[in-house]
Amino acid sequence: MLELQLFAEENAAETAAEETVQTSGGEAPAAGEQEDFETLIKGRYKEQFDERIRKILDGRLRGLRRENEQLRREQQLRLDSARHAFAQLEAQQAEVQQIYPDFDWRREVCNPAFGRMIEAGVDARTAYEAVHQRELMYKAMAYSAKRATRQAAQTVASGRRRVQENGRGGAALSRSDPRELDSRQLADIRKRVLDGEKIRF
Repeated sequence: MLELQLFAEENAAETAAEETVQTSGGEAPAAGEQEDFETLIKGRYKEQFDERIRKILDGRLRGLRRENEQLRREQQLRLDSARHAFAQLEAQQAEVQQIYPDFDWRREVCNPAFGRMIEAGVDARTAYEAVHQRELMYKAMAYSAKRATRQAAQTVASGRRRVQENGRGGAALSRSDPRELDSRQLADIRKRVLDGEKIRF
């Protein structure tokens, strides 16, 4: 604060000197006149000069105080906004974790993109999905591929046991006379009949 005051006093002296130059016709005083000015402001016009400097400094200090107060208010508003956003994230965490178990808002706010979205009023789930869109897409594709493979395997495995639908028959027999079938072929036919297949000769 002391440095600021010294700077202001030096600046005020320069301002007063400039004002004197302007009132004397706009020309800079010569070296001898400069000494006369110094003598005048330290002597006969000291009180007027000091009063003038005090007014200048008071005006500047008032301006600085206003600016500081404005900055404090803005900082308080930002702090309140951040507290509100964190409280909302805390409240939304359980809901988002039902869909995305890896979600942790404390970790996510370290990501500047996520933080900007939350600051702009975007809800936690939407911000998480936007930031992790590529990862989530890859996970969904992997899940879909795994599920399709599993379903295909189940379809193949269950295809032999399914009842034939819409009049489609099973494998055709090459022999039309059942008396010519051996015991292995007859056991296979019995099994197919038990599974619901209709056999015709």
